[in-house]
Amino acid sequence: MAITGFLDHDGHDLVLTRSVLAPRSLIWDHLTRSDLLDTWFGTFTGDPTTGRVLVTMTAEPGEDSASEYTIHACEPAELLTVSTSPQAGGWRLSVELVDALGSETADAARVAGAVTANGSADAAGATHVAGAADAAGVADEPGPSDPSEPVTRVRLRHHDVPTEMIRHVGPGWEWYLDRLVGVVTGGEVPGMDVWDSRYMTLGDDYAALTDGAPHRLSPRPTEPPVD
Repeated sequence: MAITGFLDHDGHDLVLTRSVLAPRSLIWDHLTRSDLLDTWFGTFTGDPTTGRVLVTMTAEPGEDSASEYTIHACEPAELLTVSTSPQAGGWRLSVELVDALGSETADAARVAGAVTANGSADAAGATHVAGAADAAGVADEPGPSDPSEPVTRVRLRHHDVPTEMIRHVGPGWEWYLDRLVGVVTGGEVPGMDVWDSRYMTLGDDYAALTDGAPHRLSPRPTEPPVD
């Protein structure tokens, strides 16, 4: 399995992408409805319109504890940006949803979903076509897709990821994104049983992304929450 993440042009943000055979609205619901978020990540309580919610991560083993997430951007079916509390690492995260381009993207997403579902992701190198396109700076703008079979580009951005943590957070986001894709497409939803064999082994490749990058211990200041 190869990594799908890359550092953006200034080396501050880690970006991972997936092309998913599902409409943006369905994926958005799995980001913003607590009952659906729980199928791959965790639950939240509170009123999102206040700009803050309490999130409890439930996918990983261990004691469940809630932490505050601040909502910076919430554009339905397009963009969600949040930051965790300092006690939870002070991470700033964005998920962007756009319509993927053309039938080739749909074909790649279909093959990727099939490969991931049988537990041999990357066997044909198809799983990460979308990520490679992003890394090359192409196919990055929204465009029309077949309305009978919508394909959504999911782009997760971990802002100002500390270089010393990338070997851990990169594989973690690969796991969570594969869980999201599996839930919305009816494919495999990887659990902790494949974490060591399929995801933890990606740590060295993620660490290699930071070769020559500046060492960053703390993120840039975050914006205030939405009203």
